[in-house]
Amino acid sequence: MSPLNDWMWRAAGSLLLAVACSSGVGTMTAVIRPAEAAPARFEPELSELRVPGDTIAGRGCLSPMLDPRDGTVITFLRSRIDVGDYDVPSGRYGVGPGELIRIECNTGRVVGIVRR
Repeated sequence: MSPLNDWMWRAAGSLLLAVACSSGVGTMTAVIRPAEAAPARFEPELSELRVPGDTIAGRGCLSPMLDPRDGTVITFLRSRIDVGDYDVPSGRYGVGPGELIRIECNTGRVVGIVRR
């Protein structure tokens, strides 16, 4: 292999490693089960909806988010790409100790329960 080809392979490998690290690969756990008795969607505390039932304005996951049925507050902890993991009050939505609820950041829809 020529020195130029060797350099190109090393550069490509370094670039792939940098992308993997910056995208959060391996930092979030898989969904372990569906949430129980969760709302159809959580909504931002401050109205950030373009229109009722529409997507949430802005970039990234917002916090806090509210259950529009009863005002239960969930608090953002981490995100990756288009989902975020939120801490919930004890015993809500079937979330147990050491678990979080995952929602879609742009819609507020529940994805499921994940390990903390």
